Amino acid sequence: MGKTFSLTGWKIGWAIAPPHLTWGVRQAHAFLTFATSNPMQWAAAVALRAPDSYYTELKRDYMAKRAILVEGLKAVGFKVFPSTGTYFVVVDHTPFGHENDVAFCEYLVKEVGVVAIPTSVFYLNPEDGKNLVRFTFCKDEGTLRAAVERMKEKLRK
Repeated sequence: MGKTFSLTGWKIGWAIAPPHLTWGVRQAHAFLTFATSNPMQWAAAVALRAPDSYYTELKRDYMAKRAILVEGLKAVGFKVFPSTGTYFVVVDHTPFGHENDVAFCEYLVKEVGVVAIPTSVFYLNPEDGKNLVRFTFCKDEGTLRAAVERMKEKLRK
């Protein structure tokens, strides 16, 4: 629900698979969530009845926003990795001279006013992700353009 209907934070969804494949999901769920609130369940059920045009428009909207962010990040000087099936864009931050992804993300927040996620938090060995950060384009176009402009001002060499 979070990704398809812009309901980040709701933590409501489903997994459909044979029991032997969902075993791990069920174990984790038992320790993370007791129950999802009833109004959120009703809202999810309504959202799932959206017409096909919703998905067409969502895809068109995300493709336009992805283009804004990807082209902007390239103009700033990032090496941008291809992004499909997600509203995240991963980039190599090393051209900007920070020790690692965490240091770069802290600089972005404090000095540029832009948030990125350090990818090392997703790696078993954090060193493997230290050169990469993740941006998202599930924001309004004005926010994306403003973030790109601030990065152009503060980061571009």
